[in-house]
Amino acid sequence: VVNVITGEIIGMVSMPDFDPNKIINKPNKKYWDKITSNSLSPLNNRCTQGLYAPGSTFKMIVALAALEKGIIDKKTSIFCEGKIEFGNRFYHCWKVKGHGEVSLIKAIKESCDCYFYSLAQKIGINELADMANRFGLGQTTNIELPGEKKGLVPTKEWKKKQLKENWYTGETLITCIGQGYLLATPAQIALMTAL
Repeated sequence: VVNVITGEIIGMVSMPDFDPNKIINKPNKKYWDKITSNSLSPLNNRCTQGLYAPGSTFKMIVALAALEKGIIDKKTSIFCEGKIEFGNRFYHCWKVKGHGEVSLIKAIKESCDCYFYSLAQKIGINELADMANRFGLGQTTNIELPGEKKGLVPTKEWKKKQLKENWYTGETLITCIGQGYLLATPAQIALMTAL
């Protein structure tokens, strides 16, 4: 839970959990061994250490980047027929038969993938990464908990350095719906949406 005025994290829960009293006050080797051998890793704080694809929450970043670049305004619309063709493949919307005519507000409200695919082609991955970084993705939140992960906001340069491959525009389409190489912690997403 985040205070949207201050950005203060009021509360968080990571599951599965463990009972700290059993390992602090009265060391319990049997309990400790059970925790450390658990394949679900209950000692990891998933809020700050779990890295996940942010999914459709990332669409807000795409919308902001497109608005800032003047690619769209709140009235700009596209027709979603359930898929768009790009290169030699189709990129599908979650709604198989499509959303029909979609404005920005409807695209966010109904999470229309095709609307954001069309924006991604015009924005580019580095501009998306810039906006994501400005909202705290790809960096720690400085929550003062040990082991916080930074996540990953990919760029053309990142892919070239890490994978020795060029970036393809189709990867930007996947990134714009919060998939692909993009990774964030739940704490980052909570703060991003609170800003």
